[in-house]
Amino acid sequence: MLKPKLLYQLTFQGSWPTAVAFLGSDKKLVAVNQNGELYYWKLPENVPNEGAKETADKKETADKAAVKVDCAPAVKLVGHTNTISKLVYSKAQDMLLSASYDHTLRLWSCDQESKSTAEAILDQDSRQQEFKKTKKDEVLKKPGIQLATLEPVATLKEHQDWIHTLAIQADGHQAISGDASSEVIVWDLDNRKVQRRWKGHPWNWIMATALTADGKQAAISEYRYKRDDFDIPPAALKLWNTESGSETLDMLQVQFPKLKPSDTSYGGSQQWRKFVAHGLVALAFSPDGKLLAAAQGGETDTGKIHLLDTTNGKLIRTISGHQYGATDVQFSADGKRVFSAGRDTCVRITQVEDGKELAVLGAPRGGQFKDWISAIAIAPGENVIAAAYIAGQINVWQLGEA
Repeated sequence: MLKPKLLYQLTFQGSWPTAVAFLGSDKKLVAVNQNGELYYWKLPENVPNEGAKETADKKETADKAAVKVDCAPAVKLVGHTNTISKLVYSKAQDMLLSASYDHTLRLWSCDQESKSTAEAILDQDSRQQEFKKTKKDEVLKKPGIQLATLEPVATLKEHQDWIHTLAIQADGHQAISGDASSEVIVWDLDNRKVQRRWKGHPWNWIMATALTADGKQAAISEYRYKRDDFDIPPAALKLWNTESGSETLDMLQVQFPKLKPSDTSYGGSQQWRKFVAHGLVALAFSPDGKLLAAAQGGETDTGKIHLLDTTNGKLIRTISGHQYGATDVQFSADGKRVFSAGRDTCVRITQVEDGKELAVLGAPRGGQFKDWISAIAIAPGENVIAAAYIAGQINVWQLGEA
């Protein structure tokens, strides 16, 4: 069994944190939010670190004795003007790639020299709580922290709608993104050009994407909540050939052979609703490409993780479970474990072979509308995991053997 330890609890209040990524090291971390803000942390080498703020979080019942270190970010990345939905790190470019509702993807080189600074206030919620107690205006007027700023190296503008999802090939040469107008774009990151593009159902949003390690196959999840009881767009979970832009396997059709892809009626949705829940919001291929993990999201009872055979689309097993819905899913490098997160404010590590749960990071708290984990990131070496909580914090965990 695994024995997780909470190392850092980084303050990131204000708008909901939406994504988090490690930049090729377990000490380099970027987190983003719904306001389009990006911050880059260089985590301390030693815990605790002199000058850092140590806090004890009694709510984390799984780690009552843990000491968390809160440190300030080093850099603010400026450019996006709306919600940032996803982050990925390109090994080939040694750059961060972000996707946003401002219809753009942006490439960032986070360690380049900065030529300007900006003020950042990351404790807005704490200030508001203190103001309610003291009624002193100076609490709200306290200066923030001064940070170096960086602008993007490149901006990719091919999307015409909110970009909901982004995934990257293992070596970082290729990426894939999908938007609210159901357009999918495969990117050549070396040349920063569109490699391929196609459209899903015109009523749907592209909710999740994934690429195999060689970049030749993509998984796409489409979903949009019903317009009314008699006009419900069909959900979709399909595999595509990225070189030709052609569909290779309809995985939802395999689960429900009688399902008609053109059926937009209420009756059609009753066939797939329990399997899809409120959208398959996160996808991940196993390293060998033989399995696809699909996470049930939205305001559902328990968000499960489906494991599907990519050769025939059949369901191998359904594992884990996040009360109120899952939000993110990833495989370990050896393909033997699945990391998932959800609205139950937990990260769950599950064994692929038999569905056995190996560890739970964090503990349920507050209910689905007060806090949940929006995204996770796994550092190289897989001994450190970061989780973005919408309540305004980024938790960084270290895994160890019990």
